Amino acid sequence: MPQDLPRGIAVADVGYTNVKVILFSPGGKPVAERKAASRHIEGPPYRHIDPAPMVDLLRRALPELDAILPVDVVVPCAHGAALACLDAEGNLALPVMDYTSEAPEEIVADYKKIMPPFSESFCPLLPMTITHGLQLYWQQRSFPQGFAAIRTVIPWIQYVGFVLGGKSVTEITSMSCQTHLVDVAHGGPSSLAKRQGWAKFFPPFAKAWEEIGTLKPEFRGRNFRGRGAVLAGIHDSTGNYMRYRAAGLSDFTLLSSGTWTICFDTTTTVDQLREEYDTSTNTDIFGRNVATSRFFGGKEYEVLAGDAAEATPSLAWVRDLVAKGVMALPSFTGSPGPMPGTAHRGKIIGALSGGKEERASLASLYCALMVSEQLDHVGSRHDIIVDGPLSTNDTFLGVLAALRAPQAVKASDLRDGTTAGAACLALIRDGQLPNIGLTLKPVEPAGIAGLKAYQAQWKENAHANRG
Repeated sequence: MPQDLPRGIAVADVGYTNVKVILFSPGGKPVAERKAASRHIEGPPYRHIDPAPMVDLLRRALPELDAILPVDVVVPCAHGAALACLDAEGNLALPVMDYTSEAPEEIVADYKKIMPPFSESFCPLLPMTITHGLQLYWQQRSFPQGFAAIRTVIPWIQYVGFVLGGKSVTEITSMSCQTHLVDVAHGGPSSLAKRQGWAKFFPPFAKAWEEIGTLKPEFRGRNFRGRGAVLAGIHDSTGNYMRYRAAGLSDFTLLSSGTWTICFDTTTTVDQLREEYDTSTNTDIFGRNVATSRFFGGKEYEVLAGDAAEATPSLAWVRDLVAKGVMALPSFTGSPGPMPGTAHRGKIIGALSGGKEERASLASLYCALMVSEQLDHVGSRHDIIVDGPLSTNDTFLGVLAALRAPQAVKASDLRDGTTAGAACLALIRDGQLPNIGLTLKPVEPAGIAGLKAYQAQWKENAHANRG
């Protein structure tokens, strides 16, 4: 093993539902994992994230994992829809807002008047308080005392690194993931961040793979063996995307599935994106814009399938649904994604027998149709790689491959590309990603009579169902 490679890499993955710490070998293979539930508090002053479970897990897990492999590097990784506002002492000046919070209508209406144009941010205003700019605006307007104490604003991802190593930094994948805080078109803080006086709170930028400190004693325990270097960290979905880049892939579309289904396309330029279709940009660790589209796929599947969410779908049921013209029309949540104007208007046309397999099959068919719309909106024309939960849903895969033919669809064997991609940061040398292969399984398009005609009718009905 080369002397400069870390003996062990610990990825601190702070998700919305769970906090995980995963130990990786120098070859980028997962070795062990520790996990705890995230905690969300209803308020006051608003629904927010309690950092305590994250801190407790990191304090317990890092010494345990170091006993397996010396933890030389710790990589923070988290969802990109939260900010930490720190006072002069480094404490939270305001609670970390949970992105499922709903801002008052008047706050949202006023924010829409001042938010940066799509041509600057390449990001629509997202539902709830997913957009960082709306979070800060609500806090500034409604909680002036707490806001006045703010001296530093960092993404939730970099807050993890701050907790571990004590240094606050800004990082491009985190600050550019649909925030309204960055001028994507020209670089630097957005016009909104400058106008509202927020830009002065952003600390200097650090590269995702840059060391920003070493673990504080409280995270080392008594017999810590590793070096414990803390990196700046990475936005979780972008980490997933970078894992495929580390496999040597160039022109492709990545469909990253989970609670959200995110498409990343490597060749679509930002001028092709359209605000109304929930397209936007992420920025990779090297500062390159990546066209993305978003669909609340995991949640929509869960709502549509209901108590059949764990049932196994089948192509036989899909063929029956298509033959009978039974359709699920968007959208079953408040985030319509690629079908604007359909929020909370989801409905089923036609009769179901009531069986769980049929319902799960309808949900798989519906998600394949919606994902195909996503792919259209990012101009996907190369191979489509599916990872996450949908990569194990053979019914979804077969339908999607049939809808996208002659484009090739491939299922990834990665089960946690987010943390695997984050671990790659510890292996970057001279600004170059490591080369770590992976297995992609070709998907055979399903034979479904009348599918193209069904898709055309589904689109017509979906457009007619808009508000």
